[in-house]
Amino acid sequence: MLTLRRTLPGMVMIIVSLVILYQSLLIQGTEQLNPAGGGFLPGIIAIVLIICGIVTLINDLKKQVVEKTDEQKEQAFSKSDYFLIFSYFIFIVFYVLSLSFLPFLISTTLFLIISIFLLKGIKWYTNVIVSIVTVTIIYFLFSQLFNIVFP
Repeated sequence: MLTLRRTLPGMVMIIVSLVILYQSLLIQGTEQLNPAGGGFLPGIIAIVLIICGIVTLINDLKKQVVEKTDEQKEQAFSKSDYFLIFSYFIFIVFYVLSLSFLPFLISTTLFLIISIFLLKGIKWYTNVIVSIVTVTIIYFLFSQLFNIVFP
């Protein structure tokens, strides 16, 4: 059980990377080795993630099981930490799905406000101001400078 818990992050990273690589190979009308093609960058990212997953898996398997001191036990993740990570992952999935029916500016601003609140816990008015300014800068930078159309 301890070995599975230790190697799970590496295995998940490899599996997700293989899915991304497979999807990048399915992009129609592009050559995979052409940097201007639509599947090139996702393919490169997937390969880098696969390599990182393999390195993580190897490092986790090499670790010796040692007795944890009280200080190490305090530094380890608790169940609430795992719950926060899992719930944030689900929140990211909802954000991606919300882009299909909400405008980019609204969904991304809400995403940033909730993310900063969950992860940092700063004052609400600072949170709202930082989120709105960040999304506005990103929007104008990419839409005006790079001529990218947002969903």
